Amino acid sequence: MSYRSSLYPGAFNSSAASSASSSSPSPAATLLMEKQREYTAFAQVCAHAEHLAHFLDSFADKYEVLDGGSEAVGDVVEHWQNVFRVTGLALASLADKRAALATPSDPSAPQPTESDVNNVVLPPGTLPDKLVRIPVRQPDDEGSVGLAGSTQASGTSTPRSA
Repeated sequence: MSYRSSLYPGAFNSSAASSASSSSPSPAATLLMEKQREYTAFAQVCAHAEHLAHFLDSFADKYEVLDGGSEAVGDVVEHWQNVFRVTGLALASLADKRAALATPSDPSAPQPTESDVNNVVLPPGTLPDKLVRIPVRQPDDEGSVGLAGSTQASGTSTPRSA
């Protein structure tokens, strides 16, 4: 009669079981073999846990890179509207320069059509007008607004140096 061999790695195979039937291992030897199997399984679990810890550390590093990258992309997307607005202003400036070149110096000459203006070729190196930000408020105005608001809220007045 043939027995199926065990799938458990430390189990006896059928030929070893038949030869060992005359001398069975002592209870201490059996306990030692069980502890060795437990230790082997525990060592494998520890190795897998260490591998998982390294994997999660590398994942955390990659996640931080992605997090910083997504913030940068968000900043760029936030400013696209301004980029398109500035581009439109620059193109309008170039269109004004084309119209100025297409307009004849003689006032009695016929005015150019829109297609004439669009066909005007600007000289090489022509740049759009400079786009400059003009502050609406002076920094001192913002500070004085903050002081006035704080004095009204507290009910006390603070002397201002001139």
